[in-house]
Amino acid sequence: MPLQTTLSDFLKAIPNPFAKSNPDLIVLRTMLTFGEDKANVMFDLAGYGKISEQGRRTWRLALNEIGVSEHLSPDQAHDMSVLSLPLQLQEGLKAGVSLMDPAAQLPLWLDLVRPYGFLGILPWERVLSELLVRPVFRLPDFLARPRENTDVLEAAILFDPPPSIAPDSAVDQLKLIVSELLAGSPRVQTRIHVFASAPCAKVLANPSVKLDKRVNVHTANESTRAAAERSNFVSPWFDWICAALEGRSLDAVHFVCRTRATESSAVLLLGRSPHDTEAQTLAAIEIADVGAALARVGAWTAMFSPPAGDIDDGAMAFVADTLAQSRPGSVLFHLARPDCAHDLRETFRFLFSPEPAHPPKLANGFLYCQPESVAAHAGFHPAIASSVLPAESPELARQASWVDRARAKAGVYIPAIGLDLKQAPDWASAAQRYVESASLDQLRRVSTDVLFSKPTAALDQVEAAAQSQTVQKTLSDIQNIVGDYLKRSQ
Repeated sequence: MPLQTTLSDFLKAIPNPFAKSNPDLIVLRTMLTFGEDKANVMFDLAGYGKISEQGRRTWRLALNEIGVSEHLSPDQAHDMSVLSLPLQLQEGLKAGVSLMDPAAQLPLWLDLVRPYGFLGILPWERVLSELLVRPVFRLPDFLARPRENTDVLEAAILFDPPPSIAPDSAVDQLKLIVSELLAGSPRVQTRIHVFASAPCAKVLANPSVKLDKRVNVHTANESTRAAAERSNFVSPWFDWICAALEGRSLDAVHFVCRTRATESSAVLLLGRSPHDTEAQTLAAIEIADVGAALARVGAWTAMFSPPAGDIDDGAMAFVADTLAQSRPGSVLFHLARPDCAHDLRETFRFLFSPEPAHPPKLANGFLYCQPESVAAHAGFHPAIASSVLPAESPELARQASWVDRARAKAGVYIPAIGLDLKQAPDWASAAQRYVESASLDQLRRVSTDVLFSKPTAALDQVEAAAQSQTVQKTLSDIQNIVGDYLKRSQ
């Protein structure tokens, strides 16, 4: 029996969870397979809901047919020569997508099916968006949008470039990220916290370096140094961030630092202490520890950029892609260089839009986000996710009155009438991130969703349903406790 027929029949036998919740989702499932002593890539272009099945296509190609070596490594990530789609695949994708969405209004969602090795570091977005003339995003496992206060954007930048880059040159990249984030953020109130290595912090302390008043460059003092020395956390960098925020929660953390990627792991490399000016040994921070640090401060978005002048872009891309597969929320990888500043700004504008927005075409990175974030998919609510995710806590996402929002917005230009909008405390946002992570774990255990690439456990349907209800009630109780406390403290 032909492979294409077998795969098609198999996929058709799996229930389609989007049939009632979303009429127009286009997904390109990409799988790494092994046979005849060589690696192959399977592509399955599928339209869910009311999209025409006439556009469905399936391909199986050897790695070298898409210009990729079987010994693909992270340092090849952004060389266009490592991803060259054959004409057969190009024409098939264009024809299939055109049948599914002739008006070209919908993005393409790339679903990378684990395990897929280093395929995640390839420039899929650049190649596919140019080919199909539409945005391309990566589909996360957890399809529900994170719960947060959409009035406020509280972001931190962890900035630890290698000493081989002159601090003055390195700070130029930091200033670029700061300016594009402030210019792109559509939130009523945006604040940026900068945590830089000691040499870069010294440059930033120079009066000639002028940053927007919405930027807080945190500096180390004796108390933060002492706290770092006795820290029990995985890295004193994260303890410094938590201490400096004084109970504030974060929405996003942008990492600009060194990385290392091997066949078995991907890690951030940070200086042993953020406060030492001398050359330091590096500490490897595992992906699980990065996720734990993000949850600790309540962040729902992680952003990654390789330091300016760093040729190892692929290692940072691998770190970002690996994190995206391990926790809920959005993950952005972007080169953050002067020649792609406008692209970075538009990506920030989309990522932090309070409402579903029109998506940008990514040419210098990738973004894992939820379909609900896209204007064309507004109101997207996957039924299978809502079966394990508790109802939203209104206190956590409570928005300010229109008067307070106007005062906060005007405060950027007229400080005297400004207002500091309240963000949920870090422990409340951390509790929400825990609820979402636990929901994802539960979803992976009981789901038979074709878009979930992780094999599910062999559970009896009745037991699975009972377990799901019990977990959902427990998570709902956690949210109710947090919500009641926030309500009383307002």
